Amino acid sequence: MPIDPLQLLVIPLIIALVGILAAAWVYDLKTLRHKKSKNETVYRCAACRRIYTEMHRTPLAHCPQCGKQNAPVRQ
Repeated sequence: MPIDPLQLLVIPLIIALVGILAAAWVYDLKTLRHKKSKNETVYRCAACRRIYTEMHRTPLAHCPQCGKQNAPVRQ
């Protein structure tokens, strides 16, 4: 059974497009889970340089690693 030259181009192209769409879908699912809530505040510890977030907007927050109080970097 002879294979049409057009099929040699179309079948790999379809497989590649399906793979790219699947990768984009997985990426979208993973980034959607990690989107930052608008209520989170970002802190950086002055002592140990750890970056962490807190759900409540407070002027100072305790570092989960060393316990030092830090001011927010970004709200």
